Amino acid sequence: MATESTNHNMRIITRPAQKWVIDRFEETWAVLECVETRESITLLISTLPKGSRPGATLVKTGSGWLINEADTRERAENIRERFERLKSCT
Repeated sequence: MATESTNHNMRIITRPAQKWVIDRFEETWAVLECVETRESITLLISTLPKGSRPGATLVKTGSGWLINEADTRERAENIRERFERLKSCT
């Protein structure tokens, strides 16, 4: 959801940063998928923050990529819960 603020005679609209999840590593490349649009991009692993791993949620900032630790934990917990529910159905 976009937020709007007024600064003198200008209208400033800010949008929340897009979340990207690291899908996988391929040699020196990382494949990321946008949570909202499902778009995929490929980046050099060296451009990602230290500690990046498949499943981590990243957010692009003006100074580079940041790991969103809270979202990464939440997504991992949701996956674990789904897996447990699937196991209990068999």
